[in-house]
Amino acid sequence: MKFIKKHTSLVVGIAIFILVLIGFFILKSVLFPSEAKAIYGNRLEGIEKVKITDATKKKITDKLAEKTSKAEVRVAGKLIYIDMTVVGDVDVNTAKALATSTLDEFSDAEKSFYDIQAIISSDTNTTQFPIIGYKHHSKTAFNWTKDR
Repeated sequence: MKFIKKHTSLVVGIAIFILVLIGFFILKSVLFPSEAKAIYGNRLEGIEKVKITDATKKKITDKLAEKTSKAEVRVAGKLIYIDMTVVGDVDVNTAKALATSTLDEFSDAEKSFYDIQAIISSDTNTTQFPIIGYKHHSKTAFNWTKDR
């Protein structure tokens, strides 16, 4: 008790500091309530069960190699991008069929988990390309951009 009376200003200063610190954490939890949670929520939950392997990507690029000058498969979250550049003599319908044939390389679990986007361009300057096809995980086929 003597210590507290002798050092009153120090005890009051420490008490104020502790109250300010507690107030800061309360204010922080009110202003930023979800700071500890994932930014994008749990949209990727279960992705470790349905991984797209490098072997699957290679099978797709090998399948596209005959009619494309460049083919690439990328996975970003729950979206698979199939980028391809077709050679000059390939028409739009053949390019669409080529992209649709890549669906055979995915398992049913992969097709029902991932959205797939096919981006098709041509190595020649033609007005028919680029075209983009998108397959939602709940659908069975691509939806294509309108033909030009």
